[in-house]
Amino acid sequence: MRKFIVSDLHGNGNIYDSIMAYLDNINNLTKDEITLYINGDLIDRGWASADMLLDIKDRIENKHGFKIEYLAGNHELMMYQALKDVNDDKWPTNTLWFANYGDVTAYGLEPKYHSLQELKKINKFIGNLKLYHKFRETIDGKRIVLVHSKCPSVVLDRCFLKVKDDNFEVNQLVWTRKDSKKDKIGNDNYFTIIGHTIVRNKTGYSYSLDDNVLNIDGGCGAYVLGNEQHDHTPLVEIDGKNKRLIILIFNNNNEIIKGNYFSNKTSTAIDEEE
Repeated sequence: MRKFIVSDLHGNGNIYDSIMAYLDNINNLTKDEITLYINGDLIDRGWASADMLLDIKDRIENKHGFKIEYLAGNHELMMYQALKDVNDDKWPTNTLWFANYGDVTAYGLEPKYHSLQELKKINKFIGNLKLYHKFRETIDGKRIVLVHSKCPSVVLDRCFLKVKDDNFEVNQLVWTRKDSKKDKIGNDNYFTIIGHTIVRNKTGYSYSLDDNVLNIDGGCGAYVLGNEQHDHTPLVEIDGKNKRLIILIFNNNNEIIKGNYFSNKTSTAIDEEE
């Protein structure tokens, strides 16, 4: 089984299409041998948000192609909160979701549905998204945990926490940012992979030794809003056999521009091209 992770695509259709095509065309594997983990913030900002959301929903529910595990980010939580109590056909424009580019997703969904009541069916799908995933594989002898912004203090082998729970812990796991050295978004017992906060470098990912956290938010959201500086989106593969992460960097020209691996021996990114 090959396991891949991507985070914070934010409606960037170019990157989404490139990654899906790459996974669809991996040689010598059946679809049952590939799993893609989406680490939240699939939607909002980019104009392909609605199409990407509906495509992922269809792939998951109708089991098209390879397996997909869709975890929630803060944008999925904002969408759920905005739509869960809607009782008429007026868009909930005065919401945190619309203030954070959720209007792009909403307007993309609108032509496909006759009412907000039908959109609640999509929101039910969003409400059932889980908040984290604990892998069997290890880095530096620690199990890998995937979560949008902050590793939970207690990590169960199976996550029962969902967006629809909408409680303090849900908000912490999708909204927390490391604003100072005192903040801790990792967990001493795990190797944590997050997104949520843009990594502004040539690879689109960064590693914090203090927190034992790998951030893979490459800035898709910034790019689709017109900031062309951030054009590096990591696709992470968990190489359990060699206890390392293999990282491919995609750009908006439909290219794989870099291939790295993250070694458990050095805890640093190493360029395979050098």
